[in-house]
Amino acid sequence: MKIGKFKVSKKAVSPVIATLLMIAVAVAAAVIVYVWSAGLLGTLMGGGGAQVKEQLILEAYDWSDSANLKLYLRNVGSTSVTLAYVYIGGSQFAKTDTIAIKTSVGVPVTYTGSPGTAYTVKVVTSTGGVFSFSCIAGSSG
Repeated sequence: MKIGKFKVSKKAVSPVIATLLMIAVAVAAAVIVYVWSAGLLGTLMGGGGAQVKEQLILEAYDWSDSANLKLYLRNVGSTSVTLAYVYIGGSQFAKTDTIAIKTSVGVPVTYTGSPGTAYTVKVVTSTGGVFSFSCIAGSSG
């Protein structure tokens, strides 16, 4: 077929070249997926630092006096935890308590809460780990 001065062929690419191109595209896609997954798995399976090893649970709290909260925190992780801050209702309280592995400690915080109101208490460690708990002012839990 002729269009203007140019001769146009209906045949596009030979089957051999088409097959080679498909194999090259598949190999390139496989390499990209491998590099992405190796990077992701390397990050996830790496040491992760102290924040992964720190685990705190709130065993109990005493806020029966609505001006004084006492948190009973237990370290269930594989490293000792040093507290840096406690946040309640947007207020920050500096703490320097260290909790050894598999031990519990009482952490007093002076904060006046409205009785019957639930507050989110965030405990921040010296390595940057954040643990959130919910406590109700005027009660014990």
